[in-house]
Amino acid sequence: MLYAKPHSVLQDSDYARFTRFYLANSEEFDQQYMLHDALIHLISTLPETHLLLLDDEQGQLGGYGQYRYTEDRKKVFIDSVILEKSHRSSRVFFAGFRDLVLHLCQENPEIQALQFHAVANNRYVNRLYSKFAKHTDIQVREGRTEHVYTAELDELLGYLKIKTS
Repeated sequence: MLYAKPHSVLQDSDYARFTRFYLANSEEFDQQYMLHDALIHLISTLPETHLLLLDDEQGQLGGYGQYRYTEDRKKVFIDSVILEKSHRSSRVFFAGFRDLVLHLCQENPEIQALQFHAVANNRYVNRLYSKFAKHTDIQVREGRTEHVYTAELDELLGYLKIKTS
């Protein structure tokens, strides 16, 4: 089981743990993803993104979520999420994704939509995202074609079986 530690309580040592974890697992995005790609991503995104670190029972980092809000705070863009392989399963994905959405809704009640991106040639991730989000754009970042998916919050809450009051 993983336990969330939101960005509001992160210390410098947490950012160092995240950076090491990201660099060690960055090939999960794309087998062509090189060290310089990972470093550029970290340098360019860390100042403007939020982190949600996921620690295991021993306090070791087992995953993270990195996200940022649009200027009007109505959309949140999930830049990346990685779980250590030992923590992956369909059940864990669903529960973790549900927890992430709940966290985002608590952190920012103004959210109306979530966006994600997937490398175009990653069939598994594209198929997974298409179950709960609409393909809304194609972009090229760092020389890679990516599909952008958008999930309207109300529809996503229904998919995740989250009741709103």
